[in-house]
Amino acid sequence: MIRKWLAAALVACSFQAFSLQDIADLEASSSHYIRDDLFVFMHTGAGRNYRILGSIEAGTPITVLDRDNDAEFTKITDNEGRTGWVESRFVSNTMSQAEQLPIISEQLADSQRSLQSAQSENARLRQQLNDARQQVSTLTTTNEEQAAEVTRLAAKVDSANKDELVTWFTRGGMVAGAGILLGVLLTYLPKRKRRNSEWM
Repeated sequence: MIRKWLAAALVACSFQAFSLQDIADLEASSSHYIRDDLFVFMHTGAGRNYRILGSIEAGTPITVLDRDNDAEFTKITDNEGRTGWVESRFVSNTMSQAEQLPIISEQLADSQRSLQSAQSENARLRQQLNDARQQVSTLTTTNEEQAAEVTRLAAKVDSANKDELVTWFTRGGMVAGAGILLGVLLTYLPKRKRRNSEWM
C-alpha cells in the first residue's frame, strides 16, 4: 500500500516538473481533454492529499464542472462517468494528438483524393486541349487548301472567259472581214443587161 502511495506521489511530482505552460481559464464545458502526457490521477477532492479514485489516460475527453479557488485543481467527469478532481495544468481545450491523428489522417486522405481527382481532371482537360488544337490545325490546313483551290479555279475561270472573249472577237472580226470582202467583190461583178421587153 505504501509503495502505491509513493509511486503516485512520484508520478504526480514528475507531471508537475513537465508542465511549463500557463493554465488557461477553464469554463464548464465538455470540449476539454487530458493533455498528452502518460496519465493523470483523479482525486476525490481539490488536492493531492485526497484519495485517488483512479487514473485517466492522456487524450481522454472530459467535462469540466468546476475549479477550486487556487485554480490548481479542476472538477471533471471523465468518459467513464467518474467525477473527481485533477490538476488544472493537465486539462486542455485542445483535442489530444491521439484523437487528432485519425482526423488528420482522414483529412490527408481526402486531400490526396482531391489532388488525384484534380490531377486526373487536369490531364483530361489537357488532352481535350491538345485534341482541340489538333482539330484547329487540321481545319486550318483544310481551309488553306480549299482557299488555294478556289483561287486556282477562279484564275481558270478568268482565263476561260478571256479565251472565250478573244474567240468571239476573232469570229466577229472574221465575219466582218468576210462581209467587207463580199461587198467589195459584189461591186466589181458585171451587171446583167436587161432584155428589151418591147415587141418588135
